[in-house]
Amino acid sequence: MQAMSKFRKWMLIIALLAFNIVEQSTSATSSTVPLMAKSFPTVSQANIQMVTTIGAIFTTIFVFVSGIVSNRVGQKKIAILGVTVATLASLVPALSNNFTVILASRALMGVGIGLANPLAISMIGEFFEGDELNNLMGWRSAIASVGSSLMTMIAGFLMAFNWHAAYWAYLLFIPALLLMIFFIPNPETAGLQHKQAAAAVSDKQTKKLPANARLQIVGLAVVLFFVMATVMTIMLNLALMYVQRGIGTPTQASTTLSIWSMSQLIGGVLFGLMYKHMGKWVFPIGIFFFGITFALTGFVASQAIIYLLMLLNGILGGTVIPYIYTRIAELSNAKTAPFNNAIALIGSNISAFLSPYFGAILGGTSAMMAVRNAGFLSVGLALVIAIVFMVNTAKTSHHKESIQ
Repeated sequence: MQAMSKFRKWMLIIALLAFNIVEQSTSATSSTVPLMAKSFPTVSQANIQMVTTIGAIFTTIFVFVSGIVSNRVGQKKIAILGVTVATLASLVPALSNNFTVILASRALMGVGIGLANPLAISMIGEFFEGDELNNLMGWRSAIASVGSSLMTMIAGFLMAFNWHAAYWAYLLFIPALLLMIFFIPNPETAGLQHKQAAAAVSDKQTKKLPANARLQIVGLAVVLFFVMATVMTIMLNLALMYVQRGIGTPTQASTTLSIWSMSQLIGGVLFGLMYKHMGKWVFPIGIFFFGITFALTGFVASQAIIYLLMLLNGILGGTVIPYIYTRIAELSNAKTAPFNNAIALIGSNISAFLSPYFGAILGGTSAMMAVRNAGFLSVGLALVIAIVFMVNTAKTSHHKESIQ
């Protein structure tokens, strides 16, 4: 990157990393659902849960809008606009008692996050390359998880006052926005675009992709769809399960989700080592443990055991998402990568949008059954993937033998 003082460089790194706290932020206040339902008794549970998930569909749409508009207007301007919109919209539920207004504000929050999210990733690549880029991409995922966990925890503490107060947790967006304004230069004039353009041409010319690369990516997007269906079903129903079964309060459920988010950091850190030694098998094994620990959560009533299960879930199942995006990168070149990642993002966000209805299908009015069955859904998915891998391995071995 262009020469700059150590202070400016570190502040740029901090600003770029802080930018990523918006990525997983929409679910930070999911534990407000039971209390919100009491405030709006005429609104169905599925529609109350839409407060957590409606932003996902707008995020999906505006991810594509961001890529088109940022090329014309400038990446920094669109990034600032996105975070500003997300910040203002995210605070509306703290002030409003009108359910329609709250739901609309959460949709608008999704618009802001959709504008910002692609740039939170791409702008790191505008200023860094080589080992610095690789290290920062790893930290980017960590900060996204930590930001979500921190906001979830703060929301849980604030919920002790009332569910409106939980939404003040989104004030954490403001420091990220200020850091972005003052310490991230315009990528078009201070970044590495010309070098990356040359690298993209070279990559396009030298990297050969499998003939079925796009089909594999669609398959990964389908898996991500079901993985996110499990995740969001748990997040939307855990607090309800605590209340329905007398395990604890929504605040304690929020703490449990925070522990789970933090444990995913460990899984992410271990991913490289596990992938190196286990190869593709880290994928079905990770999904299996991801599912079985969630399913077991629906059978126990001990807070301590639930903490342990969620901790194991994050560590053992935290390899699933890194594998998906690593594999997409392996199946992409510079020309196809943006569209390929968009395919995965569509699967993820549509799943999040539909998750209240998954919960209703999997558990009806019982949050406990929704949690159990969501976990078993992932266990079944892991078995299907393992069978597909074994069949493909057998075909590959047979093909090699026939050649010899």
